[in-house]
This record gives sequence, C-alpha cells and structure tokens, in this order.
Amino acid sequence: MPSSVPPPTLETSIQPVNGYQLLVAMLLMPLASALAVVSWTLYGLLAKQPIYVLVPLMSGALLAWPAWYIAKRGDTCRLMQWLLLGLALALGGFGMASQPWEFLLVGAGLGLGGAVITTGIAHAKGWMSGRWVCLCVALFLALAAGVGLSLRIAPLVVQAYGWRAAPLSLLIPLLIVMLLLWLFVASPE
Repeated sequence: MPSSVPPPTLETSIQPVNGYQLLVAMLLMPLASALAVVSWTLYGLLAKQPIYVLVPLMSGALLAWPAWYIAKRGDTCRLMQWLLLGLALALGGFGMASQPWEFLLVGAGLGLGGAVITTGIAHAKGWMSGRWVCLCVALFLALAAGVGLSLRIAPLVVQAYGWRAAPLSLLIPLLIVMLLLWLFVASPE
C-alpha cells in the first residue's frame, strides 16, 4: 500500500535533504519523462497508419489523471518504477507486433508514458513547491529532448538494424533508469 507521506520539500523539511532523493527529483524523473516521449515519437514515426499516432496520446491522457491522484497520495518513485516496467513491456511488444490490432494494443500500452510524465511532475512538485515556472521549463526541456533524441536516433537504428530493433533499443536506457530508481531511492516511512 502506498504511503500517505508526501516527499519532503526543500523549504519545509526539518530533516536533512538526502542527496539521492534530490538526484531522483532533478535528474531521473525528467529523464524518465523524456524516455516516455521518445517512445511516443518512435511510435509516431513507425506507425503503419496515421490514425495510430493518436492512440498513445489518448490513452496517455486517460492514464495521466489516475497517476496524478496516486502520485499525490503515495510513493512516486515506486509508482514510476511500475509505470516504466509497463512501458518496457509495451516497447517489447512493439518490437514484436505484426498485426494491426497488436499495434493498437501497443499504442494503448505506450500511453503509460502520459502517466510517467504526470508522476514525474508530481514528484518534482514535492521538491519545488511554488516554483511552477521552473517546473514547466524543466518539463518542456525534457519533452523536447525526448523528441529530438528520437528524431535523431530512430532513423539510424532503423537503417542499421531494421524497424523492429528501434523499440527494443529503448529498453536499455529505460532499464537503466529503473535500476537507478531501485538502487538510490528508499521508500518513505
């Protein structure tokens, strides 16, 4: 059961700030959001039908609200790990999909990226309460980095290894972020 204790803010915490927690708030959460956008952009680039592009966006919008509610009430880092695991499973399915219904199912699974972005915002908001401008700029930079990375790397991977390798190549950084979250983040008590 997720803890009801929100992460401490820098201004109101009476305990010393844990360096690992700050690393997660300022580095790993935006990186996870950028990876979610990379998966969406890759899906948009490799989609067989133009309408398929809307599937992850719609499911991401639907999954963002429950993720925000859960993240506000519980442990955002554990929620992020579970969401990244679901995103990794969707990317693995994307590399193996061959039927149109499988691509639609993968697109719905990639909608977990919307929940990843929302959870990252909720986590960073706990560290930067009252600093919405900084948070919005950081989110914009993470999303732009994700789109730029995908537009640069995806054609190279597709040309060298084929389109099925492109989603599987995203699993490496995704698993690294999951591992770093698992290693450096303790659940709040």
